[in-house]
Parts: sequence; structure tokens; C-alpha cells
Amino acid sequence: MPELPEVESFGKYLDRTSLDKTIENVEVKNPELLQNVNADVLKEKLEGHKFKYTKRYGKYTFTALDNNFWLILHYGMTGRLKYFKNQDEAPSYDRLLITFEDGGHLAFDDPRKFGKINMTSSIEDFVKEKKLGSDATEINLKVFKEIFEKRKGAIKSLLMDQHIMAGIGNIYSDEILFQARIHPKVPANKLNSAQIERIFKVMKSVLKTSVDKRIADEELPDSFIIPHRKKNGKCPNSDIKLKTIKVSSRTAYYCPQCQKEIFE
Repeated sequence: MPELPEVESFGKYLDRTSLDKTIENVEVKNPELLQNVNADVLKEKLEGHKFKYTKRYGKYTFTALDNNFWLILHYGMTGRLKYFKNQDEAPSYDRLLITFEDGGHLAFDDPRKFGKINMTSSIEDFVKEKKLGSDATEINLKVFKEIFEKRKGAIKSLLMDQHIMAGIGNIYSDEILFQARIHPKVPANKLNSAQIERIFKVMKSVLKTSVDKRIADEELPDSFIIPHRKKNGKCPNSDIKLKTIKVSSRTAYYCPQCQKEIFE
């Protein structure tokens, strides 16, 4: 599933390919992906207008139009953006196809159809409506500590809860906890202040590195657990085989040596 670093890179991709071009036609191929907007309204708000710039909040891309509206994309499990000019480059699963007057196309490609398409005139109102927590790149240490110090849930579950903090999902929560050397099931209120501060600092570092790598279309460092997050994968710090457990119905990868299951 695309998480904060991937979504950030999608926004930069849209900025590089699709700004300041008049939208000639909008084709909604799968209306079931629309949320709180119908196909006719979407076409009305987009056609004849231009994209000006993008913002990201959590796992959402917000693209500003020249009419004070924002196109909102959530990528679900398999969504991505694809810009193309030649039809032989068209993606196989374009759910929303935007055609520009210059002949270019921007497709919202989503094989599994878990993505969502929406519009708003206010990002702030949308964030409140969805009850999203602070964006993970914007949150400060004081607020982070206030959020996590008193909660009893497993730390991995809390990191993934978009109502608590927006942007982190299953994959990057594993990375953060691996680098912080914290077991994914430890209750947050069992962590001391130093451990919570370590998670915060690691989170900021992991997200920055991952955003930079995703934007540059480069692989993540081999020292990360993410490249080894697979069957028979081994800890990048040793030859210890990674283990998996279920946390909030999600599969967590962790190193039993680096992340000992000690709940004091």
C-alpha cells in the first residue's frame, strides 16, 4: 500500500508532468471509486481548468485547481499515477483518465480498485471530516509524546492509526520500530520517555530518507528492514531470520534479536 513516502513522490510526479495544462476531458471509468462527488460534478470542476500545485496530507494527494477546488486522491492498496502521450503507454487499470489539450494524459491507475477520488474546496475541512491526526512529517516531539505516552494499545497499531497520526501504514511502521529496536506489540504506555523520543527521531529520519529515495526512484538502503520484508528474509544487522506476527490484523515483520519482546 502506498504510504507517506510514496504519496509524496506521486505528488512530485504530478507536479513534473501535469501542471498548468488545460484539462480537455475527464473520463471516470469506475464511478465506485468516487467519494462525496459524482462523475458529472467531477468533470464540471476539472474540464477547462488547470492543475496549479500539489500538497500531501497523510496518505492523500491534494491537487489545487485554478478554480479554488482541490482534486483528492487516495491510492488504496495499489494506486499510482501515470502520465503518458502515446496510447501504447497507457496503463492497464486506469480508473480516472484526464486528457489535456496538448494531447497528454494523466491516469489514476489502480488494479485492485481500493483507491478513492474526491474533491474539496478546503483541505482543513476535509481533514476534520475524515478525523485525521497530525501529519507524521509535521508533528513535533511534544505532541508526539502526549499522544503515545498514555495509550495502552500496541505501538505498531497506534503508529498506523490515521486518526492518531496520518501517513504511516504497515510497512513503514515496521521500519520505524525496527530501527528504534522496539517490539511491535509493546503497549505504548509501557515505553519510557527515552524510548518514545527514540521512536520519534527514527520516524523523522526514516520518512525523510524514504521520501528522498522514492522521489529519486531509488531503492531504499539495504540497512532498512523493508528490502528484507519477505519470506525467509533476514535481519540486515545479522543472519537472524525475521519473524512475523499479526498486529491489528496486519502482518508485522521484526527481528527477534533487535526487537526483544520485553514488556516491563
